[in-house]
Amino acid sequence: MFLYNAYQRAYKPYLYDKNNYYYKAYNYSVKKIIPQRKVVKDIEIEVLHFGKDDFPDNLSTYKVGHYIDKGIDPRRLLLHITFTDKTKIIFPFGQVTSTENFFDRYERYFDRKVFEVGPGFDEEWFSNAENYRQMIRRFPGLHDKTMDADFELYLRDFLFMIVPGDTLYQTGAVKDGVSEYHFQLKNPKTGKMQSYIIYGNEGDIPLWDWQAPFVTFDKDFANKERIQEFFDDYEIREYGNYWNGIYHIQFPHLNSFRGDRYNFYKMAFYSDEFTNFPLSLDLTGKSEDFKITITDSYLQEESRNAKNEIHYLKYSTSKTYDSSNKKAYMNDILNYHS
Repeated sequence: MFLYNAYQRAYKPYLYDKNNYYYKAYNYSVKKIIPQRKVVKDIEIEVLHFGKDDFPDNLSTYKVGHYIDKGIDPRRLLLHITFTDKTKIIFPFGQVTSTENFFDRYERYFDRKVFEVGPGFDEEWFSNAENYRQMIRRFPGLHDKTMDADFELYLRDFLFMIVPGDTLYQTGAVKDGVSEYHFQLKNPKTGKMQSYIIYGNEGDIPLWDWQAPFVTFDKDFANKERIQEFFDDYEIREYGNYWNGIYHIQFPHLNSFRGDRYNFYKMAFYSDEFTNFPLSLDLTGKSEDFKITITDSYLQEESRNAKNEIHYLKYSTSKTYDSSNKKAYMNDILNYHS
């Protein structure tokens, strides 16, 4: 009888636990992460302008595109990077435009969001004064903010000084010996299998751990409708490559994992992307290879929907800076955004 009860609790815990919803995790596997590194080839920073008063009088020569604001994150600066392996990524950051003047506390708040989860950056690296001082040496004559009595370093102070040849690499939790957990869940509505990745540093599953893995949702915080939102987001990807609406989800074999200071430990990612982890920067580029494109995009609202998404027409114009006009970049861009 004892063995039978133990078997039931291991393979059918939902019969005994009335406080959670249970969903079986299929094809569960664990592997250690090998941190990735990518070398920067091309850099573009896009500044989004939402204020109508800032619009140029004539937009006829501007490139026309589209932009969707999902109402989740109103950051106004986008870092576009193409790597030498031909992959591309977009990092939203910052909250400063030519038409808006936000308090420092808001700027710090939005920087904080970037440090929490990918796509984002490692807070330890991108708040380090010595790293900042190394980067401004690429721009002789640029004011060193760390010489000021009460200086504040923001993420934008670093990102505007990246040059081709620099290396972005996964850091944050990776340096703590993180494992990657793969599993599949069956969508209750469609019956289709959906693949997920979570991260933790518990190591491999012990051979003696014969409990069936389940994903659980706390009934006090999630009903069946909310849980279905979790499954439906697999196709929608509202927050990008991960699920951000926690609903007090517990993932298999991670109920007592360490490393809680990394918020993304408890998030479910949809695929293994370079930007799943906050990134640090290795200053492997040369100052003489400096080249960056600054794009100003002016947004004109087209429509809104029930999900608080705003659809815009986007009118864009770009200017490229390199070693031949670096002084102009310092005056026009670095001094303005510092």
